[in-house]
Amino acid sequence: MIEHTLNWYNGEIFEGKFILGFGIFLLFVALLFYHYGYISTAKALFIPFLTISLFFTAVGIGGVYSNSKKVDLVEEIYHQDQYEFIKNEIKRVEDFQYLYPMSLAISLVCFIVAILLLYFVENVHFRAIAMALIVFGSAFALIDYFSKQRANIYYQELLNYIENKGI
Repeated sequence: MIEHTLNWYNGEIFEGKFILGFGIFLLFVALLFYHYGYISTAKALFIPFLTISLFFTAVGIGGVYSNSKKVDLVEEIYHQDQYEFIKNEIKRVEDFQYLYPMSLAISLVCFIVAILLLYFVENVHFRAIAMALIVFGSAFALIDYFSKQRANIYYQELLNYIENKGI
């Protein structure tokens, strides 16, 4: 069972690295808009893209750091009391399931606000914010799509382990 737990955390670390890389990519894009953009719409994209790049970079660094620390402790805790470990992992996975519908709602709100800004507002700064919201909502939905799949697989493995071991 510990292999599945380590796979879970390694998946979280990979996701954190992906998010970090995406944040750095968006920072590069923001800097390109600032440096090479010669029209007001390109220049207006700098601050919104910089903002979401900093958000994704911080989330990525936090994810890699915190999950790397947990990997070091997981095996030790597992070997101390397997039953308690499995029980706690099931509860932990169940406790964060509410985040997936909430993140989908956040993405949906980003898209709706972006559409409204693009349709009703002529200001280039608000339109730049709309573009950043589209990128943010899309990335957020994509990241959670894979996270939810990993969580479901891990949760099923935990339940199968309990069922097969008769715990």
